[in-house]
Amino acid sequence: MKLQVICSAALLALGMGSCGQQPVKEPVDYVNPYMGSISHMLVPAYPTVHLPNSMLRVFPVRSDYTGNVLRGLPLIVTNHRSASTINIIPYQGDESGIGNDMTLSYDREKLLPYRYQVYLDEAGVEIDYAPSHRSAVYRFTFENPETPYLILQTRNATFTNHDNSLQGYQWLNGANEKVRTRVFFHIETDVLSEKENAVGPVSIIKFPKGTREVGLRYGISFISEEQAKANLEHEIQGFDVETVALAGRKIWNEALGKIGIQGGTENEKSIFYTSLYRCYERPVNLSEEGRYYSGFDGQVHADEGHPFYTDDWTWDTYRAAHPLRILINREAENDI
Repeated sequence: MKLQVICSAALLALGMGSCGQQPVKEPVDYVNPYMGSISHMLVPAYPTVHLPNSMLRVFPVRSDYTGNVLRGLPLIVTNHRSASTINIIPYQGDESGIGNDMTLSYDREKLLPYRYQVYLDEAGVEIDYAPSHRSAVYRFTFENPETPYLILQTRNATFTNHDNSLQGYQWLNGANEKVRTRVFFHIETDVLSEKENAVGPVSIIKFPKGTREVGLRYGISFISEEQAKANLEHEIQGFDVETVALAGRKIWNEALGKIGIQGGTENEKSIFYTSLYRCYERPVNLSEEGRYYSGFDGQVHADEGHPFYTDDWTWDTYRAAHPLRILINREAENDI
């Protein structure tokens, strides 16, 4: 749809008004990730921040849209309806106040397919986040001059630290499972920490008192810690959230823009492009530089030039999502 605006020369001459086109909306601007996030049965459709069909997905760690506290800021959600694997808690104050089950009150949340921003009001911390395919970057801005911490809440995780980086993994299933799966991570900060230590199920990163901003970037992998680091270095070179977010916005517009629409109301366009955004949530591409980990046999395989996808939930997708991909992304559908 094109909007033409004709301005009167007389009005211009008299300085009584000005003219110009309103910014043209792109497909991703119509997406409302909160749509469907209050469930009347089963579970809600979570407002997911990710790139199309990418391995790294996150959403706010709370019960649903009505939840008034966050249980952390996630590193990765490993399937579209599960809990996050590792959560980050920004904290300022005495270390004795750090616990195993901390929550965050929040305000001014803004969630887009390619970016997440939120203010933690009791903690006094601004959060800015953007993901790539297998890596992401956070920016924490602390309002207070007290000693800042980043707390990594985990379940059954193992950490090692080197200067301003952390490496480790977390098991995703129990010891009694026939095939056990780990998600590996490599985390770096742009401020040198004073110390890192583990206390029970949490790992604590302490920064110098007076630090007001901390950038954190990380890579994830299902293959190894080394591969997680390689994924990060391949996708994100710095700590600039804006750069990563703009790249993500471009990728989303390319994916959603494969279908153009004419006519309809603004609300109908929002429903359409939000529904299309949901079609890119799964399955996810598990290939990492030509290899992938398979949860079916617990082994790493060569993908032989064909990305390996999983987490499809075919009973939800076979009627419409697969036929749609034949029309708009046949190459990916062939691999799926």
